Amino acid sequence: MDQQIGVSPVVVDASVPRVRTPEVVTSATAAGQQSVALARKEKLDQRLAAVLRGFVEGFACDAADFFVLNTASTELAVRASYRAGEGEDGAERRSLANARADVAAMAGSAIVLEDDIEVAGWDVPMWCGAAVCLPVASDETIHGTLWLYSREPRAFADAELQLAEVIAGRLAVELEVEAWRSEAVRCDDPAPCPADSYDESPAMATWSAAAPNIRVARRAVAPQLEDWELAGWTVEAAAMSFFDWQTLADGRTLVAAGALAEGSAPIDGWLQAARVALRAHAPAAQDAGELLTHANRTLWLASPGGEGLAVAVALLDGDGARTSVAAAGDAGFARWRAAQCKWNAPSCPPLGWSERAVYAQWVDELMVRERLLLVATPDGVPSERCTRRLAERLRRTAPEDMRRMPGKRALRVFKDAATCAGFSPSGLAMVRRR
Repeated sequence: MDQQIGVSPVVVDASVPRVRTPEVVTSATAAGQQSVALARKEKLDQRLAAVLRGFVEGFACDAADFFVLNTASTELAVRASYRAGEGEDGAERRSLANARADVAAMAGSAIVLEDDIEVAGWDVPMWCGAAVCLPVASDETIHGTLWLYSREPRAFADAELQLAEVIAGRLAVELEVEAWRSEAVRCDDPAPCPADSYDESPAMATWSAAAPNIRVARRAVAPQLEDWELAGWTVEAAAMSFFDWQTLADGRTLVAAGALAEGSAPIDGWLQAARVALRAHAPAAQDAGELLTHANRTLWLASPGGEGLAVAVALLDGDGARTSVAAAGDAGFARWRAAQCKWNAPSCPPLGWSERAVYAQWVDELMVRERLLLVATPDGVPSERCTRRLAERLRRTAPEDMRRMPGKRALRVFKDAATCAGFSPSGLAMVRRR
């Protein structure tokens, strides 16, 4: 006869409701990521509040609000606020359908209201005598709006509005860098992270992993321009580097190359912040020098502490001739045509190094088939002897080969010649007039 040993029958009383035991997450990785996320959110909140406080105090106003769009783009919610004294709070959430000033600002037009009559004509979030509404956006993402309030009517000078735009750009940089960092933490999880396991946010659509624990901006697809040929190259050994380009609404094209020496600053997000700042300020910049000046201010506000980038930028006119070029830090640019290569290295502070840095521009027209190379060299600008050797090496290429050489091949030739001449570029971008 079979016997069951050590097994007791279980009797379930159907009259007693079953209580589901709460599930407890015991994964050390998940707990660690949650802790990191909460700490980063708290630090981000502190940075945003500090920016708004400086904004209000610097403009001698009374309050400021930073509103962000929800994912459905139907509602604006307060992300950060600051009140200089006792006063009423604005609306925490506002329907986009009833936020006419915000919609106009996000469309690209700053709203400036300097007296009670003008304020009464718009849906201002809180009562005030004067207000300014600015868009907070990068080239790829509209994040929301920035409001500044004054209890009394007052005028806003053009210089003040330009500074306010820089502060709005700082807020966009803060959000996008934090989104990048959160995504980096998620994908550093040793557990599988399939591409379809989560919805990618708009701010994250431009980032991708290039190496373990290092994430850089995804290469933008080179625009097909009638008058210009573009190419770029980077190395990620002793330095982090990038190249980028963007076609602006007015027909101009932004081209940039930059690098950051490893160990000179927190690499995490710094190059991405520079790329976002350049793209955010490019549409309003009149020339390359003004673009670097505004981007420098944004980066300095984002991380005051002496970090700096080597960056060279060019703004190309749509007619395919005129170029405006500027450089910061250990960066320069070279004009290369046939047997000639002329090197230029403006002596300017690195980007993000000094609050008061102003960058000069170089403006000229490229000749047909002439190449303009933007070069970032974070290990130091090459000496005059090195640049002479570079020109000598480039003269060894036959003119006929030079005319037929595609952009990527030309970059390799230039990089090899530079290495032989005694310096090593980390980021390169090339423009060639067809």
